Amino acid sequence: MRIDQVKELLPKQLLDIAAAIGLPATQRLVDELGGTTWPVAKGVRRLGIIRHAALADVVGEEAAGIMAKHWGSVPLYIPKCDSALRRLRDLEINNQFEQGAREGISANTLVAELARSNKLSDRRIWEILKQPSPEATGDLFH
Repeated sequence: MRIDQVKELLPKQLLDIAAAIGLPATQRLVDELGGTTWPVAKGVRRLGIIRHAALADVVGEEAAGIMAKHWGSVPLYIPKCDSALRRLRDLEINNQFEQGAREGISANTLVAELARSNKLSDRRIWEILKQPSPEATGDLFH
């Protein structure tokens, strides 16, 4: 599962970051620094060099350089993207359920297993499975 499957749930600021550094680096940024304000440094002074190196450890040197050029010396809020991450989790739960069903595993067994592995209740798993998938809501004739 990848963050590009839930682009419509992402804040505009994060889409701007993704346009600049790419989705894989953006996903690492959200995973590591989501919910924080990060002072993007140009890497000129001692503290800036340290901050730039820390950012490069997360997103890579090339992406950190691009971020320094676009947002250097600006405190940049990196959203947690909770709704998008929840949607990704739900899509993965649906995929795992469908895979298990194709293998002949009973629905109750699959739900119990998914509840344990995702640290959710079995009722919540059933609710997730009842939600329409994005593909199912499209126009049948196009």
